[in-house]
Amino acid sequence: MKYYLLLFLFLANLITFSQESITSENSSDPEDVSFALVERVPIYKGCNESLDNKALKACFNERMNAHIAKNFNIKVADKLNLPDETIVKIAVFFKISTSGDIIDIKARAPYPELEAEAIRTINLLPKLKPGYVDGKPVRVPYYLPIKFKISNPKPDKNEKFAVYRGCNENLNYEALKECTTKKIKDYLQVSIDYELADKLFPTDKTTQFLVSFTINKKGKAEKITAKAHKVEMAAEVINVLKRMPKFKEPGYRNGKAIDTKMEFLMTIHF
Repeated sequence: MKYYLLLFLFLANLITFSQESITSENSSDPEDVSFALVERVPIYKGCNESLDNKALKACFNERMNAHIAKNFNIKVADKLNLPDETIVKIAVFFKISTSGDIIDIKARAPYPELEAEAIRTINLLPKLKPGYVDGKPVRVPYYLPIKFKISNPKPDKNEKFAVYRGCNENLNYEALKECTTKKIKDYLQVSIDYELADKLFPTDKTTQFLVSFTINKKGKAEKITAKAHKVEMAAEVINVLKRMPKFKEPGYRNGKAIDTKMEFLMTIHF
């Protein structure tokens, strides 16, 4: 089964991998100061402290997105047997204390397994620098909505998946799909500009992106889109896929060539 973590704050060529806008939780505690209104927002590790409040908020949200994308194990839904195209929503609440610690973590989801995973992921956050009002640290509540889209389409029994170079065209649909996907990921792995990745993410060792494209009836990739933490990274992925060699065979249904859609999430290490 295939899952997509939806991160709406990611940048370019948005498809179905996105996270909703992050807003602060409405708190009735008089000691809490909204993330949207705090005079100096909490600072995420790696953000430039000399930035103004608006830029610090953007950096905070970007780092939070990257943390969720990297650490949230969406495969916890494996045992839930949810139908194809199901959208699962998880609402996560926590507070950033006056010492920068993450406290009072809560999660709401249709399944306790997802709530537990959300809480586990938030517990992995690094210690932050607290928010400030009038020069004094304050407690800041935070609301983080996470979505999953489950994609598990069943192939037609007379359908054959597109064949990448090096894959055995006599394999069954699922095995061909697995081989082709792996070969494309291998191609991306050796073709990405890692100097660019290191420049874009100087404090990270990994980054993720979601790619979507169609293998046409002639075995060429087209309608290529990508989504990454930085627009420059998305553009690099698209350019690499445009240079991808022609497929060994296109997809087939009932003996006739068809367009084959592909979409997958990938992590690179640099």
